[in-house]
Amino acid sequence: MKICIFTGFFLPHLGGVERYTDKLAKELKNKGYKVIVVCSNDNNYADYEQLENCFIYRLPTYNIVKSKYPILKKTKAFKKIIKMIEEENCDFYICNTRFYLTSILCGKIAKKYNKKMFVIEHGSSHFTVNNKILDFMGAKYEHFLTNRLKKYNPQFFGVSERCNNWLKHFKIIASGIFYNSVDENVYEKYENSKYKRNLKNKIVITYVGRIIKEKGVLLLLDSFTKLQKEYNNITLVIAGDGPLLNEIKSKYTNKNIYFEGKLDYDDVMSLYNSTDIFVNPSMYPEGLPTSILEAGIMKCAIIATDRGGTKEVINDKKYGIIIEENENSLYNALKYLIDNPSKVKSMKNEIYNRVKKHFTWKITAENVIKELNKND
Repeated sequence: MKICIFTGFFLPHLGGVERYTDKLAKELKNKGYKVIVVCSNDNNYADYEQLENCFIYRLPTYNIVKSKYPILKKTKAFKKIIKMIEEENCDFYICNTRFYLTSILCGKIAKKYNKKMFVIEHGSSHFTVNNKILDFMGAKYEHFLTNRLKKYNPQFFGVSERCNNWLKHFKIIASGIFYNSVDENVYEKYENSKYKRNLKNKIVITYVGRIIKEKGVLLLLDSFTKLQKEYNNITLVIAGDGPLLNEIKSKYTNKNIYFEGKLDYDDVMSLYNSTDIFVNPSMYPEGLPTSILEAGIMKCAIIATDRGGTKEVINDKKYGIIIEENENSLYNALKYLIDNPSKVKSMKNEIYNRVKKHFTWKITAENVIKELNKND
């Protein structure tokens, strides 16, 4: 059986949706399915090639805003690739996110060949760039694309219950949840690895994510700066890249704050394994933050805001601390865990067990296959 997944971007472009697509493709492949991925070509990559987990087709795009909302360029090359995709004669079509033109294209092809189509939702509110006019226009554009997509009668699934609740904003009732997930054996793979920086004899607090205001990194830096006046045994590691990185590196020069920039997957896992407290102070319209799941499976105590499906993972105080989106709430949560190492230890084990039981790619892939078989 052949499954075609349409998505705005894909490898080597990195992001949460890209990782979701790749991991789902891997599990489906392991279960005997052939997976094809179709995405925009945002950086002059090969038009098509065989990757580890799937065969990929990349569609040409215009250079205008192609890193955010790629506009498909319907050249001879585009038409050739579309013909090749159609000749694959896929059995099912899956589309990641509603708001890319690749999603509309997925709907057209699925309808043309009378195939079932799933749309997987990854958001929980409208995106914002903190500009009222641009945010208004962005929301209108999102509604326009969603209404077009609904005409192809797909089934919708969220990566969390929070995503499904958000779909109601567009008058869409979701058919179920395909949770964002992690590899079930990742802890065993990295449990003996230590981060390349010497972090011994310190309580290690970690942030992993994009360095943008909406991710709450400034709240964390300000809270940590205050805590440094009370504790000499704490250190903060900031991993990730983004437009604010150079600015905050210049502003926060404390010797116990390490700005690591963008890390590869192995280094991120090793960092989690060396972490005591992971903080996700996001104010971003998340679906279900991958970092929450990765930190959980790597046995980190977690402090996080109530964004996306975070409360579906941390649905009890024994699994972590949910905070308000302000500096005082984050400061108090960090202080509590620093003062209570036994609580940190118990949280680490509790969240590990919960993530491993409910949020692995094996489970998600099985749920996808179950829904596919309903429509076979």
